[in-house]
Amino acid sequence: MGTDSWRGHVNGILYGVQFDRTLDDSVVTRVDDGVAAGLYPGDRAETRDALVHALRYSGPLNEQAGTHHSEDDLIEFLRRLSTALAAPAPSG
Repeated sequence: MGTDSWRGHVNGILYGVQFDRTLDDSVVTRVDDGVAAGLYPGDRAETRDALVHALRYSGPLNEQAGTHHSEDDLIEFLRRLSTALAAPAPSG
């Protein structure tokens, strides 16, 4: 993945969760399902790759989306989302 191409994926996710009060497991499931349904650009593997880049990034993740969530909350959410995306996709 290109140097900054992961940002578009991550910003799309952050925009999608900006109005959630908390980034709990239901939000992880909703975004995971949304990735699988094509509501976000890229498939599960591509999105997970973007999250891996984001979690390695040393700067602020929230600088463009500007959600009310703290950086620590976002990092924890992205970690849980990455784990969900790494699991086999539910068949259906």
